[in-house]
Amino acid sequence: MPNTPNTPNTKNTQSNQKTTLTRPGQSQNAFKWAFLHPKYWGIWLGVGLLKLASPLPNRAKFTLGKWLGRGLYWLAPKRRRLARANIQMALDKLTPAEQRAILKAHFESLGIGLMEMAMVWYGDHKKHHATAKERALVHFIGQENLYNAQQQGKGVLILAPHFTTLEVTGLFVSFLTNYHAVYRPHDNPLMDYLIAKGRAIAFGDGSHVQPVANSNTRQMLKILRNGQSMTFLPDQRYRSKGHVVVPFFGVDTKSNPATSKIAKLTGCAVVPTFTRRLKNNQYEVEFLPALNHFPSGDDVADTLRLHQLYEAEIAQNPSQYLWVHNRWNLKNTH
Repeated sequence: MPNTPNTPNTKNTQSNQKTTLTRPGQSQNAFKWAFLHPKYWGIWLGVGLLKLASPLPNRAKFTLGKWLGRGLYWLAPKRRRLARANIQMALDKLTPAEQRAILKAHFESLGIGLMEMAMVWYGDHKKHHATAKERALVHFIGQENLYNAQQQGKGVLILAPHFTTLEVTGLFVSFLTNYHAVYRPHDNPLMDYLIAKGRAIAFGDGSHVQPVANSNTRQMLKILRNGQSMTFLPDQRYRSKGHVVVPFFGVDTKSNPATSKIAKLTGCAVVPTFTRRLKNNQYEVEFLPALNHFPSGDDVADTLRLHQLYEAEIAQNPSQYLWVHNRWNLKNTH
C-alpha cells in the first residue's frame, strides 16, 4: 500500500532546509480589482469548477478527469494534431495502433491533470499540511537519494521534466522537504496570479514559499548557494540566446543548457525526479541518485545525458509525457 516514508532523518533534513521566505505582502502576484472585469469571468468559472471538484474522492477525480480529457481530444484539434505528430516522431518504432492508443490515453492524462490542479490548489494540505489526506496517495522511491544530496551542505536542484503530473509533483515533494518552486509566469495576469497562489507551498513547519519566476535567475542562484532545495523543469523548447542543439529521441532539438550552468555556478547537486500516476488511483515519486560528474564542462554532453534520462522515463510511461507541447518545433500540424 503506498505510504509516506518513516525515514529517521526526515525531520533533520527539513530543519536543515529552512528557506528565506517570501511573505504574502511581498508577492508580485497580488490580487487586482481589475481581475473582476467581465473578460476574466470565463477563467473564474473554470476556477470555481476546480474548487467544487477538489473535495471529490481521488477515484472520482480520476474518472472525471478521463472524461474531461476525452472531451479535450475532440475540442482541441490543433493540440491533438500536434500531440499525434510528436508521438509519431518520437515513438516511431511503435505501430500506428499503439501510437493512437498512447495519444488517446495522453488526453485522458491531461484531463486528470486538471483534477490534480484542483487537489494542489484547494486540497486538504492547504489547511492541514501535517496530516493532509493527500499523503496517503503517494509512495516514494529513493527518497534517501534526495536526503543524501541535501546532507552534503550544498543546494539541491530537484529536476522534474514536463509530465502531466507536473502539478502534484511539487505537492508530493513538499511532504518530504522544504523547497522553492520555479515556474514560468503566465501571459494572462489573472492566470499568473492564480497559478502563483495555487502553487504557493505551506510546509509542515508553518513556513510558506511563493514560486520563483524562471526569469529571476539571481533569486534562483541565491537559493541554491544558500544550500536550499529548488524544483526545476528544464526540458521544454528553448530558442533564446545560449541554446544548444542536442538530439532528443534522435532529432536535433534546440534545448536549454540551464541545468549545467546553474550547477556550475552554485555547485548544487542535481537529483532527477519522476512522478508516475498509477492505475490504482495512487502515485509514486522516484528520486534518482544525484548525478555524478555533473556538470562535465560540456553543455551539449550534459544536456544529452539529461535527454537520455527523460527518454528512458517516457518509454516507461509514454502517455503521461506532455506531448501537446511543440518541443521539436514541428510544422504542418495545423
